[in-house]
Amino acid sequence: MARAKREGLGGGLNEANVTPLADVTTTLIVVFLITMPALMWNGFDVNQAQTGGEQPEVQPTEELDESLLTLAVTPEGLKLNGTLLSDEEIASELTSKLSVRQDRTVVIVPDDLVKLGRVVTALDIAKASGAESLALLNEIGS
Repeated sequence: MARAKREGLGGGLNEANVTPLADVTTTLIVVFLITMPALMWNGFDVNQAQTGGEQPEVQPTEELDESLLTLAVTPEGLKLNGTLLSDEEIASELTSKLSVRQDRTVVIVPDDLVKLGRVVTALDIAKASGAESLALLNEIGS
């Protein structure tokens, strides 16, 4: 008789209760699904360039187009329309030039010898200075 009581009392102790674990897991999955889109947004949209089949290739010229704001990323540093400046000077110059313009596009021209992190820094500086559109230009043969 004592043996029957022991089996009846100890029978439920061998099974783990997984209900709290399932509740916590479900809650974490829902929280991650809600927060991930906000974390994955990078701050600006990238649109694919439209190309036409009959248009000729653009040839570089020696003349500097003053209507464009060009930010060149070179091994020496950042050049705004050909003038070598520090990061802080670039930010203040871009802010002042973009504040008086209707077209707030900045063209980033990275050199092949610079690291990707430096190009991303230039993109961040341009965006923080008020650029609404960013364009990347790769010069062939430089």
